[in-house]
Amino acid sequence: MAMTLWNFVEIVEEIENATIYIENYTNEENSDGKEIHRVEMNVEDTDTEIIMGSYILEAESKKALDQQVKFTLGGYFKKIDVVNKLY
Repeated sequence: MAMTLWNFVEIVEEIENATIYIENYTNEENSDGKEIHRVEMNVEDTDTEIIMGSYILEAESKKALDQQVKFTLGGYFKKIDVVNKLY
């Protein structure tokens, strides 16, 4: 079962020194022939350097995915260090 955004937010909030990594962008076609753009948001406990959770965002275009990433980060993780490995 995939992690929900709410579970991911709870994990991030429990970590004292968290860093979120935006990484592992993929672009695939699904069985209907539509493009699916995906990216992982991984949270690391910087004290132990262990990845504590991963959340996957999906969209039908790269632009929509970029907007979704910005919205999610701005809405839930304003005070968390973010490393964007996509650009």
